[in-house]
Amino acid sequence: MEIALGPVLFGWSRERLIDFYKEVAEMDSVSRVYIGEVVCARRRGLTIDDMVSIGEALKAKGKGVVFSTLAVVSNEAELDTIRAIGETSFAVEANDVSVFNIIDGKERELYAGPHIKTYNGSAVEFLRTLGVRGVTFPVELSGEAVRENIAVCGDVEVELFAHGQVPLAFSWRCYTSRAEGIGNKEECAHGCEEGGIDITTLDGNPVFTINGTSVLSAETHTLAGVVEELSNMGVKRLRISPEAENTGRIADIFKARVDGRLDKKEAMEELVVLSDGKLVDGWYHGKAGRAGKDVLLNDLELDERILSI
Repeated sequence: MEIALGPVLFGWSRERLIDFYKEVAEMDSVSRVYIGEVVCARRRGLTIDDMVSIGEALKAKGKGVVFSTLAVVSNEAELDTIRAIGETSFAVEANDVSVFNIIDGKERELYAGPHIKTYNGSAVEFLRTLGVRGVTFPVELSGEAVRENIAVCGDVEVELFAHGQVPLAFSWRCYTSRAEGIGNKEECAHGCEEGGIDITTLDGNPVFTINGTSVLSAETHTLAGVVEELSNMGVKRLRISPEAENTGRIADIFKARVDGRLDKKEAMEELVVLSDGKLVDGWYHGKAGRAGKDVLLNDLELDERILSI
């Protein structure tokens, strides 16, 4: 299996994004890189020219490069951005079905991202007729469903969202603007918090992270504990969602797991520390998303110091 870096989901500045992708170019563990704004067109830090320049630099380092598109396309200007992406030479990841009306997968390298609801084999087969070469299954699919779907995918590559705060929902309206007292997102001053706005329960437990027009899980979903199982299923690629810190190290941990150089317990001990103890994988086990915490931590009999983080 290969390791991929998904698109940056937070409102990073242009300068920070450029610096980040310079670091990514030197990440030996990463084989594929997704570039582009998925959440909100108004905060798009990189121009198309920036994306092309970064993409060429990454290709020179041997990386596969895919340009990601918005998860919710709502106006003509956003369609124009997709058209502009389609005029580049790079592969494209569709996260909204409108992309399939603009970019022909039979002529271009086209993939279906995690926000296209490929819940079953019939959906994969339909996308295959459009020329889609690979799919990233939705994050809420269980391991059993992934196994069943892979069995009918044929030559369509399968990728899984394997580590990061999970994108749970997208809206045309902007949660961040509303929180700042701005009623119309068109009046937005691009003031998204770089790490989002944390939302807790009345008891103070983390539940969501508000990120512009999207809602993320507060805790970090990870499939680091089931890497061998995923490999046996035939998963082609594991996606790491970029974080403010430690992205390179997380990619290294997953690559070491894939290569058999790091066992489950060693990997989880380090990932627990890197995520401040906020690791979950419940959906993979067919449960509520947060329900996997006990499986991940207690069943591994991790050191009490780590469990108390």
